[in-house]
Amino acid sequence: MAFPNALISRNVNLTGDVSKVVLGDGVAIYGPSVIVLYDGGGLTGSRLEIGEGTFVGEFANLRTAGAPITIGSHCLLGQNVTIVGSNHGTRAGAPIVDQPWVGTGVEIGDDVWIASNTIVVAGARIGSGAVIAANSVVRGEVPENAIMAGSPARQVGERRP
Repeated sequence: MAFPNALISRNVNLTGDVSKVVLGDGVAIYGPSVIVLYDGGGLTGSRLEIGEGTFVGEFANLRTAGAPITIGSHCLLGQNVTIVGSNHGTRAGAPIVDQPWVGTGVEIGDDVWIASNTIVVAGARIGSGAVIAANSVVRGEVPENAIMAGSPARQVGERRP
């Protein structure tokens, strides 16, 4: 794997189809971290794109799980952030492990700060300029420049000039 304009620590475990990874100039991914790019469960859209100047802290857990994860430019992801592109189905009457995966991936805009110990679940869309407080669980839509906190994350403020 060669990303000449990005820094990836030696102890980042990147598994799966690395041809589906696009890293912008100046991306830094620190380890130990895990990045998994696998299709499965009926989904075939695994892809990871990270925009220029984005920092990913230690103990990150990024799993495409058959769906795309897009992270914008100049973002900060604190330590122990988890982002997952899909989930297992939960229909009654069939074992969870046998159910198809569901999810449309995750989209994160530019200039977003996701603080430590945050989980971003499948289907989340985080607008540019948003700030996500530590220990939050993000699902659904996050407006641009929103400050979010909690589990599930709720808007608690807004970035202003």
